[in-house]
Amino acid sequence: MSKRPLMVQDPYREVELAMPVQVQDNEDVHPPIRPGVSLINTSVSQMIRNANRIRVCAVTVVNHTRWRLESAGVFVGGGNVLLPQQPVEPQTAEAFVAQKTASTATGTYGTASYLVQGSPDHPLFINVMWSIAFDRNIFKNRLGVEVGHQYNRDDFQRLYSPLGRRADSETRVFSTRDGLVPIRIEKNHLLVTGNLGNDSKTEAIIHVYENWA
Repeated sequence: MSKRPLMVQDPYREVELAMPVQVQDNEDVHPPIRPGVSLINTSVSQMIRNANRIRVCAVTVVNHTRWRLESAGVFVGGGNVLLPQQPVEPQTAEAFVAQKTASTATGTYGTASYLVQGSPDHPLFINVMWSIAFDRNIFKNRLGVEVGHQYNRDDFQRLYSPLGRRADSETRVFSTRDGLVPIRIEKNHLLVTGNLGNDSKTEAIIHVYENWA
């Protein structure tokens, strides 16, 4: 047995999971991640470049589990979604892009929810909140992740505000000053990590693992 960081190959980069895991030498523990429907003929970076607004957030979900992550809904408070939310099959990655409304002093913000099909804790949802503010001198990029048994269109206000958060959720500011420390949630046989860039046109990337520890 050796102890080394687990390297996960996704369609557009290598991502190092920020925790040591026990693996057998020369053993392929995790199969490679395949591009899903939204990434068959493009990449996340290309999707971001194709968006013609100055505030853009691509939300990428990488499913390392045996369970399908069903599209439960996207609720956009500011702007619009360029591509529809796709279900994320096991061992695949999917992405969609949200951007600000044209000719308005607003950013892009909202939530996306996924139903974990087949989980023993059914119904189980993964809720993702993003916020890329228009005035970046006052507001910083924020990402929130929650594992729970419900979702609704009010999730953004609850996840954005410190007073509304629950024990099974985490929201973090992502900026050079505050540090780009990933979010990490462990609940209901899931380990969910989240990271967000610091730019005005950026990517939120969510990794979903089974966790039976």
